[in-house]
Amino acid sequence: MSVFDTIRIAASGLTAERLRMDVAASNLANAQSTHSQTDPTQPYQDEAVVFQAQQMGPETAAQGVSAIAILNPTRPDVRVYDPGNPDADTQGFVTYPNVDVSSEMTDIMGAARSYQVDATVAQAAKQQALDALDLGKA
Repeated sequence: MSVFDTIRIAASGLTAERLRMDVAASNLANAQSTHSQTDPTQPYQDEAVVFQAQQMGPETAAQGVSAIAILNPTRPDVRVYDPGNPDADTQGFVTYPNVDVSSEMTDIMGAARSYQVDATVAQAAKQQALDALDLGKA
């Protein structure tokens, strides 16, 4: 495996973890949203990213990661009795998305740590390539 394969693998991880953080942040930001962007009559639908191993090149067995889908988990919405809310139905209930805040925060923390590790790997591979070039000068 070459230094460039290492950098490609780390870059695929950086991209995947950034998407994972973006989706979790969107879920947190919309945890109390009673209107979806696609259907204003429904609450926000939380999302989850699905990853898959990806071969990084035709001549190498090195594998990175790529996002293959963003899914809406099938968790039931939460109904709260609040007849004074303008979004309440005829029975006085407001429907909120079932976003698990602690799970989303844990996902963000895990993604941030993975992102940090991938960035460190890319930096180390870059430094190794630069050191090899300096070795060739001598």
